[in-house]
Amino acid sequence: MTHLQIQASRPYTVYIEPGAVNRLTEVPAAHEADQFWIITDQRVAELHGTTLHEQLEQCFPEKTRLLSRVEPGETSKSLSVYQTLLEDGVKQGATRRTLILAVGGGMIGDLAGFVAATFLRGVPFVQIPTTLLAHDSSVGGKVGLNLRWGKNLVGAFYQPSAVLYDVTFLHTLSDREWRSGFFELLKHGFLARPSFAPALLGLDLEAVKQLPMEEWLASGIAVKQRIVEQDERESGIRAFLNYGHTFGHAVEYASPGLSHGEAIGIGLVFASLLEDNERQAEQLVGLMRRLGMVLPKRHPFEVYLDFMKRDKKNNASIRFVLQRQGSFTLEEIEETRLRDTYDQTVRCLQWD
Repeated sequence: MTHLQIQASRPYTVYIEPGAVNRLTEVPAAHEADQFWIITDQRVAELHGTTLHEQLEQCFPEKTRLLSRVEPGETSKSLSVYQTLLEDGVKQGATRRTLILAVGGGMIGDLAGFVAATFLRGVPFVQIPTTLLAHDSSVGGKVGLNLRWGKNLVGAFYQPSAVLYDVTFLHTLSDREWRSGFFELLKHGFLARPSFAPALLGLDLEAVKQLPMEEWLASGIAVKQRIVEQDERESGIRAFLNYGHTFGHAVEYASPGLSHGEAIGIGLVFASLLEDNERQAEQLVGLMRRLGMVLPKRHPFEVYLDFMKRDKKNNASIRFVLQRQGSFTLEEIEETRLRDTYDQTVRCLQWD
């Protein structure tokens, strides 16, 4: 049982334990709600819907439950699906006192959180993550949607009322979902002081699945907690949480079917080479192979450059989070250097 208190503009608790959904009884917004509006995807509904409804019935038998389901996958984090959810909420009778329960991975958390931030000018919501990857996205209050030009180009800062992280939900994850979440955990390992990344770099997929996950999730979330509490709206050091993401997001957007975390793995290799840290890049490549990752189709450098230019963190220049002598900085990188690093990345990954 692990509880973390996030001291954001709206403080809340992250509960990490088996059966964490039962902690909803400790969330004031749940008692104040007239009803619950569950937003999830069809896959999660099939896997965990029955358990979730039983838990809610036990905790709040008097509360009505609304339900909206979307297609699994990043394509649902779109303006069209967002509009459908808003209209579905109106049709089902959601009010300003309705509590949204975002049940699923990072896509659902971002999508349902943005619905919560904007529906009737804002209603409370609770994050109920069901994936390893969502340990990153469920904490910190970033919610939003993608556009065809890039990830998370529409969004808001909107803190949840609580995060209920039932680690038993992880037992149903596919190998790809384990890989995807693990690369985000590894990113937090690099950012931690002292770093816990070295303890993860030598693992294979089966070893990852055997980790005492409650402990490791808490370690990853604690890194994000420390940064978000200092810089909730990303005016400074919160940008460091994008380590590996600038090139990683470009790869993700150019590679339909590639998971977010897998793309971040490639992005971490790219960032390591920008740092002239070839040893770390080689360790990451070895890790990717042990985890069973299959590289996506490679595109010309110009394709990734175009996506990097549209990244919401960049202005006229392209900026990367890089590690220098034990600390992190945000640096502007010239196009010629990016091209050279791309060529290095292709060779390091043996990316045909």
